Amino acid sequence: MVEWTDAERSAITALWGKISIDEMGPQALARLLIVFPWTQRYFASFGNLSSPAAIMGNPKVAAHGKVVMGGLDRAVKNLDNVKATYAQLSKLHSEKLHVDPDNFVLLADCITVCAAMKFGPSAFTPDVQEAWQKFLCVVVAALRRQYH
Repeated sequence: MVEWTDAERSAITALWGKISIDEMGPQALARLLIVFPWTQRYFASFGNLSSPAAIMGNPKVAAHGKVVMGGLDRAVKNLDNVKATYAQLSKLHSEKLHVDPDNFVLLADCITVCAAMKFGPSAFTPDVQEAWQKFLCVVVAALRRQYH
């Protein structure tokens, strides 16, 4: 179980309160698919992913990006029990979807880049980034939990 300081909780919830799921979700998932093109294999049913423009304009990418960020919302609301919150999601990605768990780290990095670009150094300070990175590491660990 992870221990959160009051400052970390405050930084995570404050940053999360500024994030638009509808904006950042599609941006982060599109960035993942563009920067790490091998991740596209998990999204074959999404249609045209042949170029950055196609990915950025793909409504299924945008919709799933919002779903991903909605999942992060559940984690923010359950900071003291992220592992249990994500148990079924981990099982789904492991047993049914067979997603390489290293991709969770890549997506977390893309979310961090999008947050840093959106909020800049005045809001995305090193202290905020430290708490945010810890949070995303906890999320990634929870998603990896069901893997054998």
